[in-house]
Amino acid sequence: MIDIQKTGNHFSLVDGARLINVSNNKGYDNQPGFIEQLNSIAYVSSRDNKPTDVYLYDLSTGVSKQFTNNTEAEFSPKITPDGKYISVVKGGEQNLTRISLDGAVIEKLYTSKDSIGYYCWLNEDEIAAYVLSNPVILKLINIKSKTEQYLADSIGRSLYKYKDGVVICRMLHGGNEVVFADLEGRYTEWIKLPASTEDFYLTDDGWLFSSDGSKLIYCNVKRLQEGWQQLADLKGMGVSKIFRIAVNKKRNLLTFVTAEQ
Repeated sequence: MIDIQKTGNHFSLVDGARLINVSNNKGYDNQPGFIEQLNSIAYVSSRDNKPTDVYLYDLSTGVSKQFTNNTEAEFSPKITPDGKYISVVKGGEQNLTRISLDGAVIEKLYTSKDSIGYYCWLNEDEIAAYVLSNPVILKLINIKSKTEQYLADSIGRSLYKYKDGVVICRMLHGGNEVVFADLEGRYTEWIKLPASTEDFYLTDDGWLFSSDGSKLIYCNVKRLQEGWQQLADLKGMGVSKIFRIAVNKKRNLLTFVTAEQ
């Protein structure tokens, strides 16, 4: 995690910003996301050779604590639209499950015929899901009516709700692109991603964050013609490649995954 700041339409690191090791674990840690309701970063972590559980890094205390302790692996923790649960992809079926913020209630919501790999909430009843078919595709899944609709193929693991559709990474022969897909499956190409990544993060107000090797980059969806701008190069901090990015709602904290140095 690192502190960032916005001045006008430009992002940079806060003066004196330093990297904080959120997980502080030699094993597998991945898929971070801010849970504003708990003032925490949720991520999945495998410890002592056990399946991945959800951990929460408390932004006030700077301490990570285990949130779940289950025999089945969990992935992709996200806050649900009502703000009352953390949803995960869980178990061998990779079904969508939700867990109350106090950890007391665990409820399976949906099992797809093709396992859910990644997803984003569109509303309380629908998700857009990267499903592990062959090849992988993007589906619109209605949890309430238990219906699934094809939206796109050749997609990457980054997907976010935006207005009346979903923003995805399309992985094409000409390179990876950030694309807007409406809920009828029509695409609008937004901007190419650097060749080194398929990961990006989209804020609710339209700021895109991504990476190019050790560099953090950003742009705004209303000014895509300006292209990517560099936020910072973290090479001097020992970072060689940046994966999975998330930004908090205040846009003053950014977290990402990198290889252990």
